[in-house]
Amino acid sequence: MQNCKRDENWWLVIGDLKANSLISIKRITLQKKAKVKLEFQAPAAPGDYSYTLYFMCDSYMGADQEYKFNLHVNGKEKSGSRKRKASDSE
Repeated sequence: MQNCKRDENWWLVIGDLKANSLISIKRITLQKKAKVKLEFQAPAAPGDYSYTLYFMCDSYMGADQEYKFNLHVNGKEKSGSRKRKASDSE
């Protein structure tokens, strides 16, 4: 068998375990230090959501990592309107 160089690919994936769905995915180049922006659309319905961020490599076994995080989505307000609080002044 001939040795060939294979480029490693690293992936950032956001998944919803309860819904068994993929929210976002991005392939990245791993460096000593990296700052990555992974965008996804928040759910339309207000509430609390639990997601998992997966950091996976297609070249190394045992290198995958996962981190759970929560997202709180506020209710939409009509443009130009504002909910008033008792402490708001006239």
